[in-house]
Amino acid sequence: MKIDFSDRTNMFYWQTNRPLTAEETKRIFLERHERLDKETLKQIVYHGMTTAKYKDKDTQIKEAQPIIKQGSVNSVIPVVLQSGRKIILRIHPKGVKNGYFWVEKVATSLAKKQGVPTYKTICVDDSQKIVPFDFMILSPVEGKPIQNINLLNSPLEQKLVTETGKYAALIHKIIPQGFGFFLNKQAKETNILIGQYPSFEEHIFAALLIDLKFLADNQVLTIDQSDKIERLFENSNTLIVCQRGSLIHNDIADWNELSDGKKITGIMDWDECFSGDPMMEVAAYNLFFGEPRITWFRDGYSQISQLENNEDKFQLFKLRYLISKMHLRKKRLQVDFSPTMKQNLVRGMQAMKEVFKYFKF
Repeated sequence: MKIDFSDRTNMFYWQTNRPLTAEETKRIFLERHERLDKETLKQIVYHGMTTAKYKDKDTQIKEAQPIIKQGSVNSVIPVVLQSGRKIILRIHPKGVKNGYFWVEKVATSLAKKQGVPTYKTICVDDSQKIVPFDFMILSPVEGKPIQNINLLNSPLEQKLVTETGKYAALIHKIIPQGFGFFLNKQAKETNILIGQYPSFEEHIFAALLIDLKFLADNQVLTIDQSDKIERLFENSNTLIVCQRGSLIHNDIADWNELSDGKKITGIMDWDECFSGDPMMEVAAYNLFFGEPRITWFRDGYSQISQLENNEDKFQLFKLRYLISKMHLRKKRLQVDFSPTMKQNLVRGMQAMKEVFKYFKF
């Protein structure tokens, strides 16, 4: 059974809006690491590094380190080659067409040119001719996830969050064509980021009614709340207007940033990037972090660019993210019964109540 993730039309967040069964969700998201063995890794490295014009000891594994069980989809494996060179394998679940690796390659390349610390893509293979996986081979980035560093109430926390805001502003200096998620085929063929929609509004409204119906059907929202949210977005045309899209990372968070304990060394995991309003980045960040981080983020941003000061827009975008995330969390609870997932649902409900209060629902 093959599942194609290459089409992201009418999706605000592909993990939420992809019509997967509970069995498919479990196989893709919870069991993906179980199908990787040493022989498969050898094939991936030899084929990928040979395709990228490396030779001899740069195509052979000396040591494959344990899977970094970070993120929710790809298996990430640090590898040391016989030459001593270090690389990172990023492997998509078996039989699933990724459809965004080429976009990520172009996006990170453009970001590096702006001075954003991130990885370099050595190879992308989505043919599934050698192994039944789509995979990338990346250059390593020094450091460890910020979430693994004790930042609480430390001067380092403010420094890293301020740097995060600065790097977000640099990412936003990249101006793609169109809006919404990017077309992977065009990224592969042209090295250009082309959004799938002619307007930003289409990205905001993608799957909105589907998300609301799911939340109402599953008693996360009342019918009245769902109707009020729908009307709010329909009556917020002026807030959703965006004449020129920026590259939005769309998932900047402590688990997607690396640090050496002194500075940000890597902005990782670009598989949700799209073209849209820069305020979306701040709204997405605020799903996980409140004050004083938001102020520090904005301070860092202002070192590069001025961020629009529009609280109505900020709260509207935050609400759009919450609707999508709550749909995903409720759906994931069908197969993931962990305390963390249950806690995420509770936190999401609290955040949604705060936004409701802002809009006087």
